[in-house]
Amino acid sequence: MTDSMHSTILRRMTGGRVNDEAAETPQTSSRALRLALTKAANDTVGLVLTVTSTAEDVQPLDEMLDGLDQQLMLVGLYRAEKLVGLMAVDMQLRAAVMEMQTVGQLLSAVAEDRAPTGTDKMMCDPVLKKFLTALPEAMISTRLQGWTDDAVPGERVNSARAAGLILEDDTYRTLRMNVDLGVANRQGQVLIALPLLPEPGLAPTVKEERPDWTTLFPAAVQAAPAELDALLHQFDMPIAQARSLQVGQVIPLLGCSVSSVRLLASDGKHVVTAKLGQLGGKRAVRIEAPPLPQMSELPNRPPDVIDNALELAPAPAAMEPDIAMTPQEELTEPPDLGPPDKGVADGETGDGLGLGGGPVAPMEIDALSD
Repeated sequence: MTDSMHSTILRRMTGGRVNDEAAETPQTSSRALRLALTKAANDTVGLVLTVTSTAEDVQPLDEMLDGLDQQLMLVGLYRAEKLVGLMAVDMQLRAAVMEMQTVGQLLSAVAEDRAPTGTDKMMCDPVLKKFLTALPEAMISTRLQGWTDDAVPGERVNSARAAGLILEDDTYRTLRMNVDLGVANRQGQVLIALPLLPEPGLAPTVKEERPDWTTLFPAAVQAAPAELDALLHQFDMPIAQARSLQVGQVIPLLGCSVSSVRLLASDGKHVVTAKLGQLGGKRAVRIEAPPLPQMSELPNRPPDVIDNALELAPAPAAMEPDIAMTPQEELTEPPDLGPPDKGVADGETGDGLGLGGGPVAPMEIDALSD
């Protein structure tokens, strides 16, 4: 038996034991991530990389977004056409993918930092899709099993602030993978952020929807009961007259009509004017337009009040007529109308009104000739 045969037999025997031990060793989530990313980069663009470290954080949404660098290219992760998470790729890894697709090898110089573009997203799509497609199967029997199921990369997200306006306010698990590109000490980074899975055996918590007060509050107010009193007429009556009222006595309602009904709130404020009628054999009121404002006479004031008002009023400025009057158009003397009207008592004069002595009589103006 030659040495080569001995080597072959030993290789077979050792290989069998190694495979058995590997099968018995449980797969870890960290190892599954390393293998999936390495295979995706190599199979799609021929990029050979090494995952040097992985880190995991569990944070609320705001803290997760605050930890994202502005130079990262953010790609939305969708489930059923709904944004549920993010994937981020740094500048060095983006440049490495583009260099492999354009020149076929990595450049020795470190790529300069710049803002991500739509071209970066399009060039990195094959690697990202292959990576996410391989994760669900790679994470079977690990603690992250099911965490990335049904997640697919979608459109590029402009900023972390824009993502915060769309993502659900939940607790997120963030996995960071640092990779060594093997050239010029170039290091890259990939990040995945998705909500935590509910614990096994527990029903997923249903978030309580915030009440929409713009619709609930008006609906509640509009449904509140309101009482209105229909007032036909209101007047004062002496208590002696009220005590002498008898059954069958008719009380005149001066100034009252079927159109003078007023609807009053519980605090006595006037709400609207209505007209009294009937509907279906029952008394009813019909809402009417508010009446137009009407002029009313001022209350009588003592003569001394009028005299004081006339003395304080400024004298009117002299005005010249706009049209010269001919002798035929001049005003004539007012005729003597005899005794004053009932408005001034016999023997009284208009001195109290500041009009001079003598009886007060209306003044007439002759008609002007054409």
